[in-house]
Amino acid sequence: MQRILVQFDGSNFFNKVKQLSPNTHLTIYNYLNLVSFLTKNVSPQISYYVGEIKQYKNNQKSKHLYANQQSLFSNLRKQGINIKLGYLLKSDGKYHEKGVDVQIAADMIYGALKDEYDICYLISSDTDLLPAVKIAKNEGKRVVYVGFEHLMSRALLKNCSSYKILTKDDVLSFEL
Repeated sequence: MQRILVQFDGSNFFNKVKQLSPNTHLTIYNYLNLVSFLTKNVSPQISYYVGEIKQYKNNQKSKHLYANQQSLFSNLRKQGINIKLGYLLKSDGKYHEKGVDVQIAADMIYGALKDEYDICYLISSDTDLLPAVKIAKNEGKRVVYVGFEHLMSRALLKNCSSYKILTKDDVLSFEL
């Protein structure tokens, strides 16, 4: 039986799903069934990477976003999904996620070098992950790019071992 690693780039996944299906609520989404659909494997190792939202005093938006993220985390934990946190950095009045791509890349490379998986399903369209994809492949690992029909990464399509493109119907079929 092949050992499978599934990596969700949380922010990337959220944005792509919301563009495809704005009314889909990812805090009550069936991630395990999506993973089963992709991998046809009963027990893959699954990690969800995302920048951690902090609450700030007298800031209702931060409290709302924090509550939503905690609801998401609760749903992920109930499904046995490992949560790996980056952070959010504020610059020029905007928040930017930091540390998430590096953590995804480090886990992909480390797992490849330590022979912890045979196939990695990368649920992200972030081309910053290309060096990690190439290293994993050089270590004899298959990397499957999981993208979305409306915004595919040509670079990941070209450089990964294979791909699975999610349609709107695919996304909708895993709503709880």
